[in-house]
Formats: sequence, structure tokens, C-alpha cells
Amino acid sequence: MPERFEKFKKREEIKMTKPTSFEKKKPIELTKEENEYFIDLLKEAKEAEKKGDLDKAIELYLKYKEEYQTLREKKEGEKEKKETKEIEKNFEKYECIKTLEGHEGYVFSVIESHDGKYIISGSFDRTIKIWNKETGECIKTLKGHEGYVELVIESHDGKYIISGSDDETIKIWNKETGECIKTLKGHRDSVRSVIESHDGKYIISGSLDKTIKIWNKETGECIKTLKGHEDFVRSVIESHDGKYIISGSGDRTIKIWGEKKE
Repeated sequence: MPERFEKFKKREEIKMTKPTSFEKKKPIELTKEENEYFIDLLKEAKEAEKKGDLDKAIELYLKYKEEYQTLREKKEGEKEKKETKEIEKNFEKYECIKTLEGHEGYVFSVIESHDGKYIISGSFDRTIKIWNKETGECIKTLKGHEGYVELVIESHDGKYIISGSDDETIKIWNKETGECIKTLKGHRDSVRSVIESHDGKYIISGSLDKTIKIWNKETGECIKTLKGHEDFVRSVIESHDGKYIISGSGDRTIKIWGEKKE
């Protein structure tokens, strides 16, 4: 093999072994000693490359890669093990530390806000309540539904509360002000499931009217009604890739909805 081609091949191998070509994950936290060690290793590898000792450079870059990856796996494993151990230890000591009182009817739905500061609940008393999780105080009561509130969710951006009700509507509330900014009408029976699409552009609902509806969240317009279940639609989700809607029904079936392939 010509020497020129051999050097070109080794240069390409170096490109593949350099840290920038493989370390795309979030950097791990290093101690001062660990950081100094890897810096020295890189300096030595670059010096060897500069001098034309490509075999030595490849050897050192590979050593950096393997040792850094081994350290990453060790640190991530220790972190996961520690978190799991803490949860298991806490479970053994669980007891009721706070009771939130204020609803005048059954509580049908409870969620925690994305920031972990609030509890949001929907009730048979037709209201939605926002509670301070730390103090247990009800800081806001949202009124507007004419039927019981079957479920509540929080929008992905944390700005809105979305509720489904026995009054056949879905409401979008400004979480900060408590104002109902939009009411989605179109179902002909109780709304039993509501989700927001992963991209935040749509609301998807399932109802006792046996249908699934897809709504434009911005305009409140129903852009599609999916029919096919022979009984109540009690649960809807969106697939992780956003290509499908999956529904569960009282007709004992689960349906996957998506664009039909030709």
C-alpha cells in the first residue's frame, strides 16, 4: 500500500477517534483530577499528531474515548442507583402529610403542574382548583363548566389548563389568571379523555359519543372527527413520533389512527 494512501487512511481514522466525533451527549461532571487527566491525554495525542506519529495519536485518542465512556457509564450508573435507592427508602416511610380540602363533590382528576409547584384538580362540583403543593392552600378556583369536570391536564408549556367535562365541552384556561379563554364545542356526550399533541398545536379528545375529535388549539376549530368505535371512547393518546392517535373504548378494542398508506 502506498505510503501516501496509508497516511491518508490514518488521518481519516484520527478524525473518527477524536472526542468531537463521538462525544455528542451532555458532558459529565468531572473532578479536578479527572479533568486534568483528560486534558493531559488530549494534549499528548495532539502533540503526537503534530509530530506525525499518527499511530501514537490514534492510540491516545482511542484511550481518551474508551476511558471517558467508561467513566460516563460508571457515574450515570451510580446516579441512577442512588436515585432508585432514595425512592425505595422514602416509600418505606410514606404517610399522609397533607390533606387538601375545598371541593364540594367527588374529585375525578388530579395532576401536578410541570414545575412541581401546584396541584390541579377537577371535580363533580363543576370546578377546577389550583392548590399550592407546599402549603395545601387553594389559590384559585376556576368556574365555567355546566357539568362535572371529568379530567384536567396542563399544556406542555405550563401556561394553560385544559379540562374535559360532562357538559360535552373542553375548556382552555389561562393558568395565571384563571380565565377561560376558549370553549371547544362539538361532542354530543361527556368528554372522557383529553390530551395535547406533542407539538402543542392540537387538542385531541375522546367522548361517550363514541368519537375522537382533533381540535386546532389556537382557533378552537374541530378539524377532524374520527369514527369507528362502537362504544364510549374512554382514553386517547398520541404516539411518541406524533404519527398516530391510539384510542381505547368500551367496545373492548384499541384502535390506531393514522395516515393510510397507499
